[in-house]
Amino acid sequence: MNSTRLIPIFISALLILAAWPATAQQQDGASSLLPDIDPQDIEIRGDFDVRFPGLQRQPVLGFSPRPPVFRVDPDRMPFMETDEEVVATIPLSDLEPALRPEKNFIRFADRSRVYSYAGYGTFQSPEFGIFAETPIRDRESIAFHFGHQSSDGDRDFSSFRDMGGDLQWTRVTGKSRWGAGITAASSFNHSPLPGTASPLVDPERISYNSFGVKARWQQLENAYRGWQASASANRFADRTGSYPDHEDATSETRYQVHLNRFWEGSMMEQVFGLQFNGTGAVYDTGLEGTQYWLNNNLGARYRHTFSSFHQVEAWLRFYQLYDPVNELDLYLYPDIHYRFKGAGRFSVAMRLRGFVNDPSLETIHLANRFTLNNDMELEHERGLHINLHSGAELWNGIELYTGLDYWQYYNRGYHAPWDDPAMPYYRLEYTGEATHVEWYAGLSRVFRTWRTTTSARIGLNYTSTDEDDIPSGEIPYFPGWKGSVLASTHPVSWLGLSGWMDLSGKRKTAVGETVDGFVQLGARTDIRVHSRFGLYFKALNILDQEYEVWQHYQERPFQFYGGLTFHW
Repeated sequence: MNSTRLIPIFISALLILAAWPATAQQQDGASSLLPDIDPQDIEIRGDFDVRFPGLQRQPVLGFSPRPPVFRVDPDRMPFMETDEEVVATIPLSDLEPALRPEKNFIRFADRSRVYSYAGYGTFQSPEFGIFAETPIRDRESIAFHFGHQSSDGDRDFSSFRDMGGDLQWTRVTGKSRWGAGITAASSFNHSPLPGTASPLVDPERISYNSFGVKARWQQLENAYRGWQASASANRFADRTGSYPDHEDATSETRYQVHLNRFWEGSMMEQVFGLQFNGTGAVYDTGLEGTQYWLNNNLGARYRHTFSSFHQVEAWLRFYQLYDPVNELDLYLYPDIHYRFKGAGRFSVAMRLRGFVNDPSLETIHLANRFTLNNDMELEHERGLHINLHSGAELWNGIELYTGLDYWQYYNRGYHAPWDDPAMPYYRLEYTGEATHVEWYAGLSRVFRTWRTTTSARIGLNYTSTDEDDIPSGEIPYFPGWKGSVLASTHPVSWLGLSGWMDLSGKRKTAVGETVDGFVQLGARTDIRVHSRFGLYFKALNILDQEYEVWQHYQERPFQFYGGLTFHW
């Protein structure tokens, strides 16, 4: 179907929606049916991607200079992330094993201005982190984060180093909130030669560096009316031992602009909105020269809550896409989300949406740290996503949930090894239509008296794709099943205990080979010996399993860490 035929319909819909706020405008606060809420009473979380102890969720495969942002919707209903935020949390492999760093938990955290830790582990593995926040004047503050983790590994080619940090400034003036920040990250890994009994004499180094700046502004008249805007730029570059020269390195400069306007309707619990997102990048893969891609989309929003139990939110997004392979494309995608929250703490959610994933070099590299795209032209992924989810609080703090995810891709990227055995890396390739179905179920329990949280989850996957592109007929590196078990407790104020277990079934590679599954077990103990100082101990891969996330790259064996913590 030619998407350009839908443009007149879309423009007409936008004109109608744009006229509604004028008719719905209240003459004064006394005539409005909506509550008068001070904007400063609205809880805004995750401002400028600052991460603090107790409220952190680090990416598994290394430091991300743009971690996903999770915030609370102004009207206190559960928040559904935007397309960009969802994509930021899903690596191309859709596999999150217990690699570095270890699992982090949402703890019953103490409010502190400074939290830092420093430790050392086996195989010459130092680690250090600091989180700091301080006011510099009334209603103005700065926050700083820095982290470092490295290891020589049990073999030459398993050594790595991850390092990154950010500095953020925030100011609140009346109904407005301003912010700006900078982020930076640096990482390297060493690569063996696949298919051989022994690694290279001098393993090649794969490294990347990134630097970004970001600014945000929001103005809230009340919980249902306001503006949000942001702009960012980020520079990413990676290099391997085979391409040490600057001219041959892979690089990407990414730009993003976001503008969101929302307002109340004439009925209670009714919200309208318009949103624009512009994302693009200029990238250079060395051999192919300079290329660029674009994703500009304009969306119209309608949300209504009925009887405090039912909520319907609908988006209509018009996409203008460009990449070097498919050139200019126009698409019109809906995004419809229904949520029910019963008085008996039973909930149901259903979502139908079309999606577009940006082909960022940085996203590809962070998903698979052994990727080398020195002659690739990037393409957008797009498709249809359906989610059915239900949950219930059964008894005494026990919550149970289950759901079904269906993904239909019309252009799907996947990681495959280079055909040349002298190239010990992966590259991103594309297949046409592909299907991914996952059934999942889980439960969680919070013991507030004992300050304890527990959770468990299991998922079963089915994937299918064109066998002419992928001989196995499956999307590579999707496990047939995967699961996780997490537990964290603070029985007394000076002691914290946590443990986690990740499980993964067997996976198929791009050429049809099978990668074994694994069970990863980890634990951590925190002891507060003083109000300002403490000790911590942790163990990774307690079962000392030999396992691979990416074929031919064996991960680290059992490791033990110990160190100090500082609180202020």
